Amino acid sequence: MEELRLIDSSGYAVSVQLYRPDTATAENPAPCIITVEGWYNNKEMQDLYSIEYARRGYVVLAVDMHGHGDSEATGAEDLYSSAVGVDAAVVQASTLPYVDTSRIGVTGHSSGGASCNMLVAIDNEREQPLISAVLFQAATWVDDLGNDHSADFGDRSVGIIADKYDEFFFWTEGENGETVAPRDFLSTNDAKNFVNFNQGADGVDGDVVPGQYYESGDAFRVIYQPTCTHPQVHFSGECVGYGVQFFQDALGAPNPLPASDQVWQVKTAFDFVGLVGIVLFLLSFVLVMLDVPFFAVLKEKELVQPLAVDGGGKLWFWLSLACCAVFSGVSYMWAIQNIYSKTTSVFPQTGPLTMGVWCVLSGVFALILLAIYAFTYGKSHGFSAAARGITMSGSKLLRTILLALLACGLAFLILFFADYFFKTDFRLWVLTLKAFDADKVLIALRYLPLFLVYYIINSVAVNCFNYNTIGGKKGFGNILILAVFNILGALGFLAIQYGTFFSTGLLKWYATEGLRISGIWLYPAIVYLFVTPILSRVVYKRTKNPYLFGIISAVLITIMAVANTTTLLGGGAVVASNY
Repeated sequence: MEELRLIDSSGYAVSVQLYRPDTATAENPAPCIITVEGWYNNKEMQDLYSIEYARRGYVVLAVDMHGHGDSEATGAEDLYSSAVGVDAAVVQASTLPYVDTSRIGVTGHSSGGASCNMLVAIDNEREQPLISAVLFQAATWVDDLGNDHSADFGDRSVGIIADKYDEFFFWTEGENGETVAPRDFLSTNDAKNFVNFNQGADGVDGDVVPGQYYESGDAFRVIYQPTCTHPQVHFSGECVGYGVQFFQDALGAPNPLPASDQVWQVKTAFDFVGLVGIVLFLLSFVLVMLDVPFFAVLKEKELVQPLAVDGGGKLWFWLSLACCAVFSGVSYMWAIQNIYSKTTSVFPQTGPLTMGVWCVLSGVFALILLAIYAFTYGKSHGFSAAARGITMSGSKLLRTILLALLACGLAFLILFFADYFFKTDFRLWVLTLKAFDADKVLIALRYLPLFLVYYIINSVAVNCFNYNTIGGKKGFGNILILAVFNILGALGFLAIQYGTFFSTGLLKWYATEGLRISGIWLYPAIVYLFVTPILSRVVYKRTKNPYLFGIISAVLITIMAVANTTTLLGGGAVVASNY
């Protein structure tokens, strides 16, 4: 595998991972598959498909769309040019001597699938078309600009992985104007027309049969229907199996293997070990550095112990946690409705902006509650900011910042080492820490203050105000309670959104793109919100310093957010029009 940097027809740089099996040679050219990630993702999210295709002898080109991953960002006016940049990979494939240009397939998830429609439209303009087969992963024949390409496929074989609980696609309208749930997609005229080669729904009796090939000449149409959600399609052995079977039948495979023969899970497991290893390194490095003379001033002589609380203190504890949990869920909804899809010249990524504003709202609300406590109940019951580590000398604060930055810098060095020598990053599904270009550092610096507000205030709240004997005298139960309440607002949001989805087939809130993606963006956030207070407590007990791991958490999470989303230069709103 190697990294390529291509230039598309619009003049933008496009990042591509090339998988070349040993069996693909100029004497024995192999079929090629181009894989495309979805919006707010990167090409590595397609690893599971790319790996399994390459194992079967396909040459694979995994592409970052414009503004994604390592590809060059554009303004809104050029975002969709060259099929969001992906056509550069098709052109590149056609020039490789070890690629059989009569057998090139394209597949993409979500907006990556939508880009495949644009690719086919471009391909149809070529004197000799290159694309032979198309597989949509949680996407359809309509591109992100709302253009219908159902008549463009011609004699190409085309398949759709139409998950039953897709947050975006396969929502159709019934005869009476009612919304038809994605799980009922196979009964719709849209599905029937698709498998009937765009010749109308009347040619199909009954519902479309999932997994059945509807043939015309040498081409076929097929719809697979796994029981999963939109993001699960790129973390599913079942869906990968569908992809493998589709292309083996559409293009043939130099090294055919059963669809169930998959090893991507092994790579995923080791990637996750690397992610956990980075976190453990950060924690261990900080603790070890406390014995270095320059940082020794940050270390406490004895472990900080939890404080005993009376009845009034317990009431404050539970009420403040409950208020913060409720506000977290409510403020998240506000951020989704008011910030999502917006970008500016200063903040060119909507994902980090939306989550960052949520962080600020939640952090400021918690700070108000802490201030009320400190100046009322806490003041009359001996609460001391200095005694709990909230105030410290300028020298200690400077050393705190230096140690946090040093730890993060070394963690990123490990990340780049793995990327350079092993061509891998550290991830588990939507939890992703990947190598990044220098432009992402400059972007991250703009968002960092938003995340610092929350993670520092949260660390102060967890350790300086709420480290007590509620939950047990040793503090273990206490930190678990705080970690659970940290995620309670988000869990409540997800429970309402997806409880409704799985029971009725429709999301509770789905009127806008932001509402449909709202639950998905909470997946990694819940992990961060649960883990960070636990780690900050470990450091606090040894330092009585709430800022050290708060800063580390904010830096790490900001980079994770900025390096794994879409960048749109110049500002503006981009909302898909295909659902």
